[in-house]
Amino acid sequence: MMQTQKAILVKTKRKIFALHSGNHPSIFESRGIDFREIKEYTFGDEIRKINWKVTAREQSPYVNRFNEERSLNVLVVFLMSGSIYFGTQKLKQESMAEVLSALSYATLHQSDYLSTLFFSDKEEFFHAPTKQMGSLERLLDVALTLNPLSKIVNYTALNHYIMNRIKRKSLIFVIGDFYGDVDLSAIVARNEVYAIMVRDHFEEFPKLQGEHTLIDPSTMRQSSFSLSGSQLKAYAKRLEEQDAHTIAHFKKHKIKHIKLYTDEEPYEKLFELFRG
Repeated sequence: MMQTQKAILVKTKRKIFALHSGNHPSIFESRGIDFREIKEYTFGDEIRKINWKVTAREQSPYVNRFNEERSLNVLVVFLMSGSIYFGTQKLKQESMAEVLSALSYATLHQSDYLSTLFFSDKEEFFHAPTKQMGSLERLLDVALTLNPLSKIVNYTALNHYIMNRIKRKSLIFVIGDFYGDVDLSAIVARNEVYAIMVRDHFEEFPKLQGEHTLIDPSTMRQSSFSLSGSQLKAYAKRLEEQDAHTIAHFKKHKIKHIKLYTDEEPYEKLFELFRG
């Protein structure tokens, strides 16, 4: 049974608070800020604006000053395909919901604008830009209950949709398992794009020798197979080659990316993505 949206939200708040308490940087630190100068700390200055490098060098606290803080535009894209309805520890769909929760909470906590898109070969659900923290429970409910079966991602349609719907420069986070012919090239020209690939160890290294009946979750077609060790090795090699092609695409277009497995917590992984 999948976690409830409230359970995920409680864990999100607890985990992100713990990471911040451990001197991890804010996920979107300084990205929407127009820097002006560094000045010596005076009573009343915000602790979070202390410039630690200058403080260490001068042996006296200094803070960054800014002309203004501009709200960021953040778009979280949740890729809906039948293949996310799978997992040995938990469904990939549930892990993706945890990622969505972390990114959305961090965005709203900093009073930035959050838009959310659930997309297959068409819009499944779109939440218009908001700064309201109360919208997060609704988004998690959609992430956990929207049925992905019989759906497949069309990246050409996704690029076209974002280019026509999202007019302002944005931070775009694309969450999915990234099977198929992945192409995000059209949206990187005017946006900063991040990819979070969610997988289950079993689908990359399946142990299914013998007779099996399998269902393709993207088409719901059922087939019977007799699988041998050599066939499984060939499958793993083909998937490795496909993933290498996807990673090469990310690197070519300067799309930062991470891979998250269903037995991993997403929070540290997300901070690693931004530190990298």
